Amino acid sequence: MLSVMPLTAFIRNVKLHRYFGLPKNSLVKYYCTETLGEVIKPIGFTSSLFCHKRGTPRQPTICPHSRATVTLDPRVINNPQYTLEGLEDFSHVWLIFLFHKNKKKWLRTKVSPPRLEGKKVGVFSTRSPHRPNPIGLSLARLDRVQDNTLHLSGIDLLDGTPILDVKPYIMEYDTPQALLKDHDPPLSNDNSLNQNDNTSSKENMFRTNIDSKVNIKNKIPPESCIENCLCEEEIDNGSVICTHVKTPDWIVQPQSPKLEVIFTPKAHEQLQMFSQDAKDPDFSLKFLQNSLEASETISAILREDPRHVRTRNRTDENFYQFTVDNMCVTCLFSNGLAIVTQVSNKKDFLIRGNHTVSKS
Repeated sequence: MLSVMPLTAFIRNVKLHRYFGLPKNSLVKYYCTETLGEVIKPIGFTSSLFCHKRGTPRQPTICPHSRATVTLDPRVINNPQYTLEGLEDFSHVWLIFLFHKNKKKWLRTKVSPPRLEGKKVGVFSTRSPHRPNPIGLSLARLDRVQDNTLHLSGIDLLDGTPILDVKPYIMEYDTPQALLKDHDPPLSNDNSLNQNDNTSSKENMFRTNIDSKVNIKNKIPPESCIENCLCEEEIDNGSVICTHVKTPDWIVQPQSPKLEVIFTPKAHEQLQMFSQDAKDPDFSLKFLQNSLEASETISAILREDPRHVRTRNRTDENFYQFTVDNMCVTCLFSNGLAIVTQVSNKKDFLIRGNHTVSKS
């Protein structure tokens, strides 16, 4: 009854909360919550080279060659191709999606990020999929727009991931910007400005003041700063002060170093059989362009150690399998090395996966 009652009825009958023994305005909140399923619907789904959670990158920047497509659903959006007009002018897009493989029915207030080696922090200080609302945010490179389909790369999404929204990445808005300090003098006229310039005098004054006070460069920040963040250098009484985006040390300085990846001669030979134009469909690649990209993608995944934290120190689970594109990759972890021992068709993973490989 509550879920179908008009919202105006709640406004006219605000005293209903006393009847139900609920706090004031709680019925309106309940109404809005009940109708979210009717308002929020996936606008499309992802077609990705990652079909299983095992081996899927935890962040989108790990594998630049990982490609995917997102096709908008015409049953949800009429003429979806029109909604994408102008998006091709952007290089990257934000994808808001659902963690559709998260079947946990209880809330984890604390989780163990892989880089903390078992230590727990609050779920909202991580990007864990185990969240009160299983909603994710991912940044992807937009390669091209074709009709109602987005062609993306550098993705970390599973095949079939429901997409809730697509937004363009705008560096001026989405990157932390340096701000003028409170002690900076107000903008004033500068006699050196060229009044005949096409740019307005106000804009010229703003630029001149910024350039004289702050020198902003896109460069590699200090070790305590996250990679590729925006730093600010301010000359103050002859001293240089560097401010940066604040990030915990466990993110930029993980406790476990990256692994070294080695392919056995047999695995390297098997990898050369995979390509987009392979005559045998068992060795045909759909997303990766050639064996070189396949090798780089496999190496990028293994360098970050995709195993669950609980299994990293187990001696009885050294072998690890995962799929990428049309390949099933088998590897062995030992003493800081990830040794790829076999590269076969992904059907091998599906057969063995139900028996010898525990899916994380």
